[in-house]
This record gives sequence, C-alpha cells and structure tokens, in this order.
Amino acid sequence: MTLSKQKVLSSYQSGAKYYDFAVQLYGLIGIRKAYRLRTIKHLHLKRGDCVVELGCGTGLNFSPIVKQIGPEGRLIGVDLSPKMLAHAQKRAERAGWKNIEFVQSDILAYNFPESINGVLSIGVFGYIADCDRVIKAASHALVLDGRLAIMDGKRPERLPSWVFKLIVRASRSFGVTNDYFDKRTWESVERHFRETAFEQMYGGMLYISSGTAA
Repeated sequence: MTLSKQKVLSSYQSGAKYYDFAVQLYGLIGIRKAYRLRTIKHLHLKRGDCVVELGCGTGLNFSPIVKQIGPEGRLIGVDLSPKMLAHAQKRAERAGWKNIEFVQSDILAYNFPESINGVLSIGVFGYIADCDRVIKAASHALVLDGRLAIMDGKRPERLPSWVFKLIVRASRSFGVTNDYFDKRTWESVERHFRETAFEQMYGGMLYISSGTAA
C-alpha cells in the first residue's frame, strides 16, 4: 500500500535536519554516491539545458547537474517538503548557484514546464500512487530527444534477505516500508519512452531506468 501524502510529508519534515547524514550512513553499507552520478549521466546534459528534479530533497544532486548545464542552464527542484526545500535553498545559496528554482508540490499535482531537456528522480517513485501518470506527463514535457532518468528501489533477487530487512528498518523514519519496493516504474518508462535502458545494482535492490522522449 502506498503511503499517504500526509505521512510522507510528515516523515520528511521531521527528518530534514538529518537527511544528509542518513545518506552518508547508507554509503557505509555500499549505497554509494556513484549510483547518483551514474543516474545523472543518463540525462546526457549539456550547457544551457533545463532540468527538473522530482523529489530534489536537500539538493544532494544539484552540484553535478549545475556543473553540466552551466550558469546559462536552469534547474527546477520539486519537493513535497518545505523543510527539505529550505535545506536545498541554503545549499544553493552557499554555492552561489543563481539558476535554481524551488517548487513545493506534490509530484502528482506538479505541472511540468514546456520544453525541458531532462527529468531526474532518485528515491521517490515508491511513494507515488500513480507512477504512470507522472512518467507520461514527463514524456510530453520533454523536448524531442530529451531524457528521463530514475534511480529507485525494487525487491532484490540477489541481496541477502537480512540486508534488505536491515535497510528497510533503517529507512522507516522516512516512511519506507516493504511495499515501497513493489513499484515497477521502469515499465512505465518503457511504455512512454524510446531507447530505454534498465540497469540493476546492489544485488538487484536498486535500479536505474532511463529513456528518450519521442
């Protein structure tokens, strides 16, 4: 069962202050920053591009994106939690990034701007009730040959069950349950995009799904 929007919001509002630290702890068990960078690479970004990040959180992915799109590019960070966005805005201010727009919105209710070049999402779609609707909307908003890249979790085939249970338990404060890993978002990507790719990592518990807009 997908968590209610209110429960997800409450989890991230209360956890915003230690979210970055929690991500660092995941790195200790092998869930590395390199996975995020690999996902961003699938966007094929260039200078001047406009990118939307769904569920941008505290802005952990901003730096590699801004480096690729340059100051003439545009990054739109969308998140449900005002406190997570506040941390993201502080990150941008410290770095001197002037080309980032912050949007507080439920992803299901978000209206994509027209003519965007990339859509990124990391660790979000397990919370979304209607993934297909969001993926379809993204495909319509992207320019021809624009790219979508998603990294998220799934039920692992090769990871020891105790490791999976440990990670789920450690993630409970952010509203993660076993059901989070049952979404098959990549099937929507394959339905609405062309030149799709699907890659599994971390014993099959993580995946990257990407595609090109028609």
